[in-house]
Amino acid sequence: MPTTAAPEDHANPADTGPHEHSPEPESAPPPAALSSGFHPVYIGDIYAEKYKVLSKIGYGVYSTVWLVRDLTKPEGHEHRFRALKVLSAESYSEDHPIFEREILKHLRDDGGKKVLGYAYICHLVDDFEHRGPNGTHVFLVFELMGETLRSFGAWFKDNQLPYLVIHRFTIQLVLALDYAHDFNVIHIDIKPDNIFVRFRGTSQIESRYLAQAPIPKQDRAEESYTPIESIPLRQFYFNEEDSKNFDQFDIALGDWGVSSWATKHLTENIQPVALRAPEVLIKAPWDATVDWWNVGALLLELYPAIRMFSGRVPPDWHYELNAHIAEIVGLFGPFPKELLEKGDQNIVRDIFDDEGRPKGIGPLDRPSLESEAFMPGLSDDDRKYFGSFLRAIMKVNPADRFSAEDLLRHPWLGAMK
Repeated sequence: MPTTAAPEDHANPADTGPHEHSPEPESAPPPAALSSGFHPVYIGDIYAEKYKVLSKIGYGVYSTVWLVRDLTKPEGHEHRFRALKVLSAESYSEDHPIFEREILKHLRDDGGKKVLGYAYICHLVDDFEHRGPNGTHVFLVFELMGETLRSFGAWFKDNQLPYLVIHRFTIQLVLALDYAHDFNVIHIDIKPDNIFVRFRGTSQIESRYLAQAPIPKQDRAEESYTPIESIPLRQFYFNEEDSKNFDQFDIALGDWGVSSWATKHLTENIQPVALRAPEVLIKAPWDATVDWWNVGALLLELYPAIRMFSGRVPPDWHYELNAHIAEIVGLFGPFPKELLEKGDQNIVRDIFDDEGRPKGIGPLDRPSLESEAFMPGLSDDDRKYFGSFLRAIMKVNPADRFSAEDLLRHPWLGAMK
């Protein structure tokens, strides 16, 4: 049977984006983490002579993220507030090379604002370096976002994004990736935490968030820096009228911290495990089409909170690669010989039979992709078109996956009719 999605199953060493949070305030990173390279940021600090720190809004494995005011912008300016991402000192070191700053600049400067997909990427506004007690840090200034899709579902019944909202967001996500791919960038880490809901207006930041949110007090005289909790912006980025029209909200794809160039990969071990493409599972060469598989595997998790794949086996429900592959084969068919020949032959010999199916595992007792179990509450026609779209974007052979243009013309999206 399909399984209910669980956030912890998407554990990944990838960093957070411009700000990563859940409906409730997060716990701060342990103090020990700071000694390994985090910069001690205090409310009221001013960086680059213009960004004043107002509150902490998120953190990740390699960063902390802060709400800042751009002191060069006048009162009421729409871009007066920004998100400041402070990377740890070990980022951009020889031991932890990343392409984030370079890729963000490339997506911002070398593309074009008039290209449709440009609007659905969380863009870099500014960047600089700062020397602190724990080393030199890269500071990235971003457009301010409301929340991620990890928490956005909480605004709806049963914590599930409505079907029409998923449809709208899918079009925007396809456009964002089409833009990135056209400029030779592969995201490789598409999950709810990295897809942001855009602000509908910043008027409530001053009047409500900064006035009402319990901004922690800090002691600059303390001998050892004490991390503070993150205070999310999630109820302060739209007004009451907007709350009646969630289907008009827009998204932006963020967190390019582990993204790669098409011609130069950061790492070969990519993607959240449950969303990992077939070619990645068998260690075959991969390209931008891994992002399409990633999107397809994500969609059911966003809509009915049902996971396509887990790879978990009883009795202790640990992960096994052959179980994950069996789940893929059960929904999308066997692995073609053309793909298997490109994979790690030790994996191929151990797991696959001559027909491209996992050895020793018979047909799984799972419903079809277009069933009520996977797509509850949809009409027969909606399940048919939704399932057809997923089968187009999730071809086992990456060479067969639809292009962005073909996906946008698919009957389920129909964005280019």
